[in-house]
Amino acid sequence: MNNVIYIDIKDYESAFNEFNDKYISDSLFNYITTEYAKSKNVIIKITGVKEGKQEKLYEAIRYTFKEKYKNYIKLDKFDDWYRFLLLILGVLFVTLNQIFEIYFLKEIMLVAAWVVIWETVYDFLFKGSGRKIKSKMYKSLINAIVEFD
Repeated sequence: MNNVIYIDIKDYESAFNEFNDKYISDSLFNYITTEYAKSKNVIIKITGVKEGKQEKLYEAIRYTFKEKYKNYIKLDKFDDWYRFLLLILGVLFVTLNQIFEIYFLKEIMLVAAWVVIWETVYDFLFKGSGRKIKSKMYKSLINAIVEFD
């Protein structure tokens, strides 16, 4: 099933980022991502762009989503290391809990361990999954078919 996103460009220049025309504007980016439905076959149909200017808009759409995708992949790799280090820190705190003889220190280490372990689980389940969903969306939009009328 194809997901068709219809775009009517009223002002050609407003389709681009005001500071760097390699990127599409924030409003166009937000519209495309809002209209996106999970589908491998995305078609973006654009009207209101003259024939000589279509290639530049096409390239800006691809470039914008490609850069977003690359940023999410980098962030995800960094976040994997961050989660791993937090998990190691949580295990270390649990181990320290067993070593200490003083009740107060044991309790502090136990609470610290569970806080760190919970942060790892929370990041993995909620933040990480949201990023993976967005990166899949961006990858799909990189490969979208762009048609001009």
